[in-house]
Amino acid sequence: MRRVCTTLLAVAALVAGCNQPFEPVGPTDRKLVLYGIMNAVSDTQYVRVESTFGTSAGPAVTDASVTLQGNGATVTFRDTTVLWRDTLGHPVLTNVYVAYHASLVPGALYSLRASTPAGFSASSAFTAMHAPTIALQSFSTPGYFVLNTVYNENSGAAAVHFYLDYYVLQGDAWNLRTEEVPVFLNVGANDSVSSSVMPLTPVPTLVAAGTQMLIDSTLFQQARSRVLKRYAPAPVVYLDIRFTQTQIDQALYDYYFVSNGPVDLLTIRLDVPDYTNVSGGYGVCGARAERDLIFPLDR
Repeated sequence: MRRVCTTLLAVAALVAGCNQPFEPVGPTDRKLVLYGIMNAVSDTQYVRVESTFGTSAGPAVTDASVTLQGNGATVTFRDTTVLWRDTLGHPVLTNVYVAYHASLVPGALYSLRASTPAGFSASSAFTAMHAPTIALQSFSTPGYFVLNTVYNENSGAAAVHFYLDYYVLQGDAWNLRTEEVPVFLNVGANDSVSSSVMPLTPVPTLVAAGTQMLIDSTLFQQARSRVLKRYAPAPVVYLDIRFTQTQIDQALYDYYFVSNGPVDLLTIRLDVPDYTNVSGGYGVCGARAERDLIFPLDR
């Protein structure tokens, strides 16, 4: 199978779930493709159902029966459309299946299944995650934000992102905007300095490194300055700072890793291998969990 599909976590952003272009391509025998990232801390779940057919992506599947079974209960999804943004930030209507009042029980095994009146079916299984925890040690180290992070599942991968939320007056309307703040300062050759966000990192690596994460506060001050310069002379009102800790399970991380790396000067890669944990079809299904830590700003 050859697949034209952006990866899960632009995510970081994953991390919104299913808002990436999804164009599976497979053999001439048509199969279903499931794309589900089950949110461990939400009671609303989304699943995308597509198909493969010939040398181009098949049409969206809107007549499937989609169910999630686990912890002694069965939840039925319904077909709908949602407005999400693509990788360029453009709003796009997307066909999805949604289930409300579908909270997951951490540690429970779940089975996702989709079938169509034409006789196509596909399924996948995953274990619901325990949510990670994040806390801020106020002023414990001058000049730094000090975060305590705990991962209750020692598998998969995780990332911490730092955001500045603010309002800017554009025309006659106050518009809500978000600026991502880098969390790392990198010193390169000739003492050059650059900043970066946190990549998806295997959880065992994070656990081995300890629970504390230090973020230089000058990165936050630089983000504030960028916002003011971008919109000057329009007034800007800072709303809050937000730390988002996202963890994905091993299946989602395997999918991400197979699609993205490693790529370096010593790697020869002549193809893009496929990863799937879906039986009877293609795609990926797994669990994620996310925590937000929000601090309001005075101005």
